[in-house]
Amino acid sequence: MSYEIAPGGLAAVLAHPDDESVGCAGALALAHDAGATTRLLVATRGEAGTPDGAADPAFGGIRESELICAAKAIGLDEVSILDGYADGAVADEPFERLVTEIAAWLADRRPQAVITFGAHGVTGHPDHIVVGNATRWAVERLADIGQAPNSVYAISPVFDPAGSRYDLSPEEQIATHRIEITSVAERRLAALECHASQTDMAEVIAALRGAIEAGEPTHEGFYRVRPLVAQPHPTYDAALL
Repeated sequence: MSYEIAPGGLAAVLAHPDDESVGCAGALALAHDAGATTRLLVATRGEAGTPDGAADPAFGGIRESELICAAKAIGLDEVSILDGYADGAVADEPFERLVTEIAAWLADRRPQAVITFGAHGVTGHPDHIVVGNATRWAVERLADIGQAPNSVYAISPVFDPAGSRYDLSPEEQIATHRIEITSVAERRLAALECHASQTDMAEVIAALRGAIEAGEPTHEGFYRVRPLVAQPHPTYDAALL
């Protein structure tokens, strides 16, 4: 799902298939519906997302298919997967190479804004942490040559219908942007359900389905890390672009 499309828009740089559906599917769907180009770069194929956590190349193929299913539900224009990064071991590869590859991907597509992981990677997963760090380094490198996105956002899941289930870092606990995704919540649900191999998402799916059935407004949270927003931030912004 990669082809020539217009530059700009909203991009997400994450670690695994399903990160997009859990963290920012609603924001991406809204951007798509508003006419912006939407893209996703993931570092791995998710081959270690097996029930016992053992890496299985064949399972990576399953997860890649699930990712394409989710991308269609969200309305993504492009999905890219980096080569040479093992699920669960991204930090074992040279950090400089990861930064360079992310910077090249961003420079080629020139998004207006980028979503990635914050300092704790939401769940503390080492792949999340290193990909988030590398993305922010990549943006700073692009800033040196005048090609940086206007904004960088860290996923802040403080408005998740399932509640705050993670030991979040300070920047992930304090959202600057509260994006109402009620109008696209069904598409976020469909994207989550595409990742059928990941049984640990049952709680997330059930909570979102319950909110939809109850007619409750649903939101996604983000913390703008570039340019940095001074705290305290008295009101939530409602758009990423």
